[in-house]
Amino acid sequence: MGERYYLNVICPFCKHKQDGYGDEMFTGIYYAPTSGFLTHKCEKCGKIIDLEKYSGIDAEGTARTKYGIKAVKEFKKGIVKNAK
Repeated sequence: MGERYYLNVICPFCKHKQDGYGDEMFTGIYYAPTSGFLTHKCEKCGKIIDLEKYSGIDAEGTARTKYGIKAVKEFKKGIVKNAK
């Protein structure tokens, strides 16, 4: 439904470089907004990193269809609810 990325992330809170995951081809933190991968929990301090804000890559802009945009908006609503 949309673009996906592997990001090299350093926690903005504790400055820990995230190990992430991957294989021989891909390493880093997975950012795939249309699939619900919008945040990452720091491996050291446990704080939630907003990958859209961190990367500067507009989440809705990664969608290829109107359904993808709708999915991203719904995923974002879930993040706000879970943060409270």
